[in-house]
Amino acid sequence: MNILVVSHALAFGGAQISTLEFLERLKHVVRLKILTCKNSSREFVKRINSLGIHIYQVTGHTTTVYPQIELNDVSKLIEWADIVWITDEIYHVAPRIKGLKKVPVVAHLHSHALICPWWVASYGFKEVCLKRCSPWRIIRCKQNVNLELAKIGLLSNVKAATYWFLDFAKGPIDYFKWSILMRGVIESIDAFIPASETTWRIHTNHIPELNYKPFRVIRNFVTEPLKYIKPNPDEPPESYVLYVSGANVLKGPHLLLKAWSRIFKEFRDLELYMVGCRSTWVEKLAKKLEVRNVMFLDRFSPSKQYYYLMYKAKVVILPSLVPEAFGRVPVEANRLGVPAVVTDIGSLPEIVKDEVTGIIARTDSDSLAEAITKAISREWNRSEIIKNVTERFNHQDDTSRLLNFFENLRK
Repeated sequence: MNILVVSHALAFGGAQISTLEFLERLKHVVRLKILTCKNSSREFVKRINSLGIHIYQVTGHTTTVYPQIELNDVSKLIEWADIVWITDEIYHVAPRIKGLKKVPVVAHLHSHALICPWWVASYGFKEVCLKRCSPWRIIRCKQNVNLELAKIGLLSNVKAATYWFLDFAKGPIDYFKWSILMRGVIESIDAFIPASETTWRIHTNHIPELNYKPFRVIRNFVTEPLKYIKPNPDEPPESYVLYVSGANVLKGPHLLLKAWSRIFKEFRDLELYMVGCRSTWVEKLAKKLEVRNVMFLDRFSPSKQYYYLMYKAKVVILPSLVPEAFGRVPVEANRLGVPAVVTDIGSLPEIVKDEVTGIIARTDSDSLAEAITKAISREWNRSEIIKNVTERFNHQDDTSRLLNFFENLRK
């Protein structure tokens, strides 16, 4: 079977790492070629080359927040393929692929870009969005977001009020740009691979016609940490908790700082490490809140240093405010025998088993503080966490399921 993998890879994030993990398993049983951008992440290209997979690079750029990829002079590549597998957010290439060959096109759902003009499927940070987008809905969504940003301190009240009025124009513009980009996309995609059950439910709420399309939920393998660290079940953690999701407000670093303002007073020997937050608004907010025992670190790519920092933590925290399509971080931690504290939104309650591989909190600072306190106050068994996550995320079984799914689409 010939599978053409299409990925913009303009950034090297969770979707790209997950794609590499899939390809590493598949390269032994199918023929693979990669189509990506000339300006894609160097790390992504380097790893593709290390896997010995043929890579073809074409012009790529970003329009609004959506990556674009040119398909000029790739007709022979499309003709070669039995399956075209779109592994990140460039779903809009599907109609053009279909114009070159009536080949089965599969979309991997690592995000909500197919249903949301700004990808997050969260209505103003208030709730999971379960309604089809519209010009009016995105206006109200953007306005609510700006009000929330003002509460956090990322926008002044004057700017928030200004943007509130501007969103009456900007909202519809963004919506119509997105609508044009997505024209004919759903009709041109033959099947879907959502990364979680929750992600599929959110998508089918927005687009009910997806219920009539073939799909297979296949969770990401998350084998990357074990390439660098061999967990020792008896190794004790050090006295810190870890947040690795950077200064993205959607990941809830401000929620964590508010929770930490309660925790550090009781656990004076415990530190909070915040990766990707050094010299950002998060550090400024920490000073404003007068929280202590916080170390702000630069962002760094997945590496031995990154995973060792995770391995030695007492707890890893992902306090997302928006529905994660999957949520790699808690699974990475669990692979190393480290418990995770997550919020109860999106797929995270599906990924973390409450009281077994971590603690699930509501999306407010008091609940998060209670969850972190609970997590750091109990004795966790590394072996039990690793055993549970290994049983629930079985990459051998999922590889077979993925191959069977592709084979059935060819028939």
